[in-house]
Amino acid sequence: MAKLGLALVVALVLPPAAAAHLRTGTVAVDYKARIVRAPGVPISVGVYESDRALHVSVPLGHALVVYGYLGEPLLRIADSGVAAAPGSPTAAATHLTLHGRSAVWHDVRTSSARWTVPALVDGTREAIVGVTQRLPRPSLVLWVAVAVVVGLAVACTRSAVAAGLLSATAAIVVAAGFALSAYASPGTWIAGLDELAFVIAGVAVLGLGPRAARVPAALWLSLVGLAVGSSKGEVFLHALVLSTIPGTGTRLLAACAIGAGISGGILGGAAYLR
Repeated sequence: MAKLGLALVVALVLPPAAAAHLRTGTVAVDYKARIVRAPGVPISVGVYESDRALHVSVPLGHALVVYGYLGEPLLRIADSGVAAAPGSPTAAATHLTLHGRSAVWHDVRTSSARWTVPALVDGTREAIVGVTQRLPRPSLVLWVAVAVVVGLAVACTRSAVAAGLLSATAAIVVAAGFALSAYASPGTWIAGLDELAFVIAGVAVLGLGPRAARVPAALWLSLVGLAVGSSKGEVFLHALVLSTIPGTGTRLLAACAIGAGISGGILGGAAYLR
């Protein structure tokens, strides 16, 4: 809870231009763009993994001009200020955003396997050169099998409580991984806090409530875990997971949340009917 609150505070003090593009809430993507050659010091250049938007930052005492699709000046950052070039067709097409001595824009050139963005740094011709690679997608069959195996293993315990706790715990770890990532949006944080509150409520009933409430609480935890795990289903369909937890770990946890959640729902529902 404290970490999620800290992440929210940090986001609020980030420059608006960066936050608008960085915090997309994207869960996973198939393409990874990286810069292989940049103008170098003192210019800071990067590309966001979530949407392949480019961002540049220029310190005082230096000037940068970036050129657009038609070779026209796109933007200029200098001691006199930061501005989009008047009449640049590229500026409108890329949703160019300027803030302070920084700029962020969606450049269609980053969609190519190898791309170059011409620039002028302190009067010297330079270029931002990068590559974009399509990563192999994970095996959906494999992760469905993992979820099934987890579900069957949990079902063998015949314990709705164990199933609910496993599902909810795995789901909350997954949610925390996304909430604490660089690309988490305010919606991601709010959802994470809500999910954490739901799990805490279920665990509190399990530990402090009457015995008759244990099965409904276990069923509640299973359904929460199943819902959270399923909401991150994109991790099974796309290669690059945008979480603080590595992709394989995120997929494993999500599969556990789903598999245990289904088993817990069945066990809890059957016990409740009895």
